[in-house]
Amino acid sequence: MIYTKTISEAAGGSAASFSRHDMFFTLGLIYQFECYFPPGSSGLLHVSVWDGGYQVWPSEPGETFFGDNTLITFPDRYYIDSARKALIVQSYNLDDTYAHLFQLRIGQVSEEAFIASFLPSMSMDKIGDTIAELMASQAKAKAERQEALSEATQAL
Repeated sequence: MIYTKTISEAAGGSAASFSRHDMFFTLGLIYQFECYFPPGSSGLLHVSVWDGGYQVWPSEPGETFFGDNTLITFPDRYYIDSARKALIVQSYNLDDTYAHLFQLRIGQVSEEAFIASFLPSMSMDKIGDTIAELMASQAKAKAERQEALSEATQAL
């Protein structure tokens, strides 16, 4: 499955006043990420994708994707652990005059046999263990990021 979401971001935004858009997925493995910035945004349109309070893409907290006539594409392995799960797309447009749009395209597989084709060195009996390890790693990273944010907020 390839999920696609095209979003038009109004002019006059900022990192402090971003827009939030939900992008829904089903249970399964995300294997591909693409973000396309058509010509004209001049690097003024910024995008990040979150799972709750955890920034998934780009992986570096506080960073965003931006570009002009740019396709950002890479393979990834991010497991969605429930049906009808929303990832949150955050975006803002620093252009003070024009709205700009971008498109996200995210590939996901949901059946275990097909997931195995994306993990070719694994046998079918190890897929479940690998998914469990992936989910544990994702949960640990989320908890660490949330703890760091909590500590930073308390320090203020």
